[in-house]
Amino acid sequence: MNWVASLCALYDANAERAGKAEKWKGKPLVLFPVGYDTMEAQIEIHIDQEGNYMGARVLEKEEAETLAPYPESRTSGPKALPLFDSLAYVAGDLLEAVTFYFSDAKNEKERQRKLARLKESFPRYLAGLKAWCESPFSHPKVRAIYRYVAKQTVAGDLIRSQVLGADENGIVSDKVKVQKTSLDKAFVRFRVFMNDELLPEDILGDPNNAHDSAVWLDRTVQNSFIDYYLSTFQTTDLCYMTGEHTPRAKTHPLKIRGKWDTKAKLISANDDTNFTYRGRFITKEKDTGYNEALSIGYVTSQKAHNALKWIIRRQGFSRDGVCIVAWENALRDLPDFYASAADILSRVTENAEDEAEFETEEEILLEEDEGEIPETNYASAAKFNAALDGYASKLSGISKMVVLALDSATPGRLAMTYYKELESSRYLKNLHQWHDSCAWKHEYIQDKKLKVYEGMASLREIALAVYGTEQGEDNNPQLKLSKNSDNKAPMLADVFERLRPCIIEGGAIPRDMVRAAVLKASNPLAYKGKFNYNKVLHIACSLVKRLYWEKQQRMESEGVILRMELDKTNRDRSYLYGRILAVAERVERATYEKGETRTTNAERYMQAFSRSPFRTWNTIWNNLQPYLKQLKPAAREYYKNLLGEITGLFEYKDRISNEFLDGKYLIGYDCQRTDLKRWPKEQPAPEGGHSSPEGTDEDHNNEEGEERR
Repeated sequence: MNWVASLCALYDANAERAGKAEKWKGKPLVLFPVGYDTMEAQIEIHIDQEGNYMGARVLEKEEAETLAPYPESRTSGPKALPLFDSLAYVAGDLLEAVTFYFSDAKNEKERQRKLARLKESFPRYLAGLKAWCESPFSHPKVRAIYRYVAKQTVAGDLIRSQVLGADENGIVSDKVKVQKTSLDKAFVRFRVFMNDELLPEDILGDPNNAHDSAVWLDRTVQNSFIDYYLSTFQTTDLCYMTGEHTPRAKTHPLKIRGKWDTKAKLISANDDTNFTYRGRFITKEKDTGYNEALSIGYVTSQKAHNALKWIIRRQGFSRDGVCIVAWENALRDLPDFYASAADILSRVTENAEDEAEFETEEEILLEEDEGEIPETNYASAAKFNAALDGYASKLSGISKMVVLALDSATPGRLAMTYYKELESSRYLKNLHQWHDSCAWKHEYIQDKKLKVYEGMASLREIALAVYGTEQGEDNNPQLKLSKNSDNKAPMLADVFERLRPCIIEGGAIPRDMVRAAVLKASNPLAYKGKFNYNKVLHIACSLVKRLYWEKQQRMESEGVILRMELDKTNRDRSYLYGRILAVAERVERATYEKGETRTTNAERYMQAFSRSPFRTWNTIWNNLQPYLKQLKPAAREYYKNLLGEITGLFEYKDRISNEFLDGKYLIGYDCQRTDLKRWPKEQPAPEGGHSSPEGTDEDHNNEEGEERR
């Protein structure tokens, strides 16, 4: 199945929603009927069923969105919409009632051209509306609108109702704005009040909104227009997407990713004068839309584009040039592949009937002397796996998943950069494999509370960690990505593009991305915020873990399953060097006074240490001696014994080698740091009877507070 067929199937499966205004997560959402789009209206006119004016009002921005017939994209020159349009088209008396200066015209010739265009607008609109009313598909509300606008009193009525006000000179001119929109471009919609005698149950039991005065919500009007417009096609052609002879589409819809997306098209081939089909095919005929190179049915194009618009607005991700949407064929709720494990788990918590089963968070204030994260603030991998199992249990045997990505290199062209269909069960399996193979403990702050989860961070967080830099005030620096002149973050799109196959298809992780993450995590001096550095470090650990997991799956000699907990039997050179670096950092930090924020020697030399560990360790060790002397004897002895224990695990040739450390040193570093933080609850006390190696709980708490800052 191709992408057009998938989207048409999505449209057909939800056809009963077409034209029906719904609420989705607190926002209005509508699946556009064939030939419809939304417009921002500034004026609403009220008439009765005989076409008599009853009143009008200016619309606020939050109520302005209007579903309107919009069969083909407008081209240059006057082209009226079938039902609702701007005042230039709807008001036949506009030139009589309003003074037009055309102050934006560059010269008299342009002013005359604008005036001629304005004169042509209303006759075109009225002729189109008349043709609809005289067709077998006419509608009473449409006939009422036709009778009203044919009187050519729209502008005068709006002036008398003070919807159109005078300027500072007392003249109603084109300088007047309606909701910051120029007067002639102010979009008009209609309410038609029918004189039907209805009971309350008739109105409540009206699924088509036929009794609603809002013409744009009346589904009987929508069906009337669709039938009428399809009857106007004189010829049919072969639709390359369905293989059937149907009315062909001359142009294709806009605003695919959002209301702001007013230029980019997915299907566009309107260059009939230059190089599009030179020497190969007959070029496209302007009047009929015939194209020997490609022909797409109008209904097919409308269904595919409207379904895509709807699903993007319903559950798509659009940010910094990235637009991704994934859906299950029955629209069952499935986790997003680009989300973090915490996001996926929180969605399950919100949607679950029994929220207590997935309760993972407890409101605990983050204070300087807070110890390890409590279990109530901790989302384990087991709970995440249970959440995925919950999704899987709701799937049917024929459940399919579609993942689609869009991007635009220029404002006028939209490209589909990724399209994948797969079984939903396989999608969940690959998603579980991604979070399991990358599983690490990640921290995030929510409502000023520190929380921890096991799994993988979101793709956006990965992009920030690997390619972002700290920006902002010194007391609150944030990781941010650099943006180009279009205000897009190219590296965010790159991360989505390259990691998407890893998650959805189980592909290999990009080696250069892993190297970049390791280099970033090896430079703690680049980060003022400890939270930011910990995020970078933990994401780097996740990527390194995934890399060696892949090698293990391919039965390579370097392949290994790296654990989140400290592995005291691991004799890998890089892993061991990471451990001794963590011990050195702990020793120095244990001597700091409360509130002291000095960088340790271990952090200062970390980058050099990763490149030349044996030589750099001698420097770190020498600088560590004054700090060891400040510790109590039992603590000093404990750390010396620990360093001796780690050093004893080295092969001699590995220890004296000055080859670069690989990413596993970050795994050893972070695991050892975490293990040392567990004093005094989980570790056995050193000889001498002290409850912690530093000798006092206060020292431990001071250090913990520093870590979180």
